[in-house]
Amino acid sequence: MRIVYCTPGMGPSGGMRVIFEHCTRLKARGHDVTIINPSGNSPTLWEWYGPMDVPVVRNVQLQNNEFDVCVATGASTVYWAKKVQAKRYFYFVQMMEHRFSQNNTQGYHHSEQSYMLARQQGMTVITIANWLQEELKERFGIAAEVLPNGVNQKHFYPDGKKQNYILVEGDDRNQAKDVEGISWAVAELLRQKYGIALYGYAALEHKYIDGMDEFFLRPDVDQMRKLYSGALFLLKASRLEGRACAPVEAMCCGTATARGIISGDDDLIHGENCLRVGYDLRAVIEQAERMIEDDGLRTKLERGCKKYAKHHLQWDKIVDRLEEMYG
Repeated sequence: MRIVYCTPGMGPSGGMRVIFEHCTRLKARGHDVTIINPSGNSPTLWEWYGPMDVPVVRNVQLQNNEFDVCVATGASTVYWAKKVQAKRYFYFVQMMEHRFSQNNTQGYHHSEQSYMLARQQGMTVITIANWLQEELKERFGIAAEVLPNGVNQKHFYPDGKKQNYILVEGDDRNQAKDVEGISWAVAELLRQKYGIALYGYAALEHKYIDGMDEFFLRPDVDQMRKLYSGALFLLKASRLEGRACAPVEAMCCGTATARGIISGDDDLIHGENCLRVGYDLRAVIEQAERMIEDDGLRTKLERGCKKYAKHHLQWDKIVDRLEEMYG
């Protein structure tokens, strides 16, 4: 098949990592895969992601080309993806993007309308989490199929011994993220109480960087793997996610997560491969303290992480399903 993915940008994010996994794995199976990035910027995040040989082009470079499959991957791309000549159109929804913005703002309405436009244009919608599937059905009348994510286990695997630090990942860039700063408030309390070091990483700079003992901005794959592997546990709080990459990448490195979240992250199962509670400061503190104080519990969760990763986070079966959907 000739397949084109339409991306709103090329900045480092978990969502782009998933798109790149789709593209590289489809190409490895013999499909002709292209990425459209309308700004035409040369991608600068290959070190962050890893080697990729899928071409990135502007819209204008595809004039008079016809594809079998065109995939919109963000709200803004729905508005122009139909200009690409293709036999079948898909909307790959990794997050309800209107949730990034405050209610009744321009960004909120622009993203919200993209779902209705996709339905009107007859796009097939694929999403990655159960709550996203439910919201698409209830609010927009869209019957979407859930396709989970895998993890590139050539990139993420146990690499080194545990050290005396907690890894904090994330930022507060929009209304779905850690807007109340719960992750960093909990981390500081743990440092004061237990004398534990705080390491952090993020794709973007944020106001809590100076509170970390070590901070890594856009670390490459090798750095991320070592950070995950060496951490006692990953600490992450955010309001809403589709399927965040950091907790499952950490899982493949044998590291469990203390997680605060309202909806999302379907792979995180409380008491099996993580400690998961709502987006609440006190609740996250309690679970993080359990992680530090109960070595047996942490060891049990780490075993659960490795088992879950082996059985549920392999890409091959997921890409099998993706090929079936596109074909």
